Amino acid sequence: MCNKHGEGLATFVLGALIGAAVGVLFAPAKGETTRKKLKKWAENTYEDGKEEFLSRTKDLREKVLGHAEDVKGKVSKAKEALAERAGAFKERFGEKAEEFKQIAEEKTEDLRNKAADGLEKAAKKLR
Repeated sequence: MCNKHGEGLATFVLGALIGAAVGVLFAPAKGETTRKKLKKWAENTYEDGKEEFLSRTKDLREKVLGHAEDVKGKVSKAKEALAERAGAFKERFGEKAEEFKQIAEEKTEDLRNKAADGLEKAAKKLR
């Protein structure tokens, strides 16, 4: 898209230069008059080119800002989707983690009881 704007501006400038050259070659006026005309043409061409450049720059800026807003929206949606997936993951595996925690507590209690029984037996033997 930017390349088309550049091509349009280059075409405009090239056309203006060709027009000026043809005008100078076929002008029946004196040198001083021709120089004044060239100066006026150069000033007008500069102003026209400046306006065209500013207009296209403004258009390009608006497009870039529009694309930036689109990207922000897409990033925001992706962030929300990721948060949902993380929540689902936590929910799904959080239950498993709770089950493992319960099993670990039961096994720990069993080991404590066995250790206590073993210590009592060992204490009885020592007495």
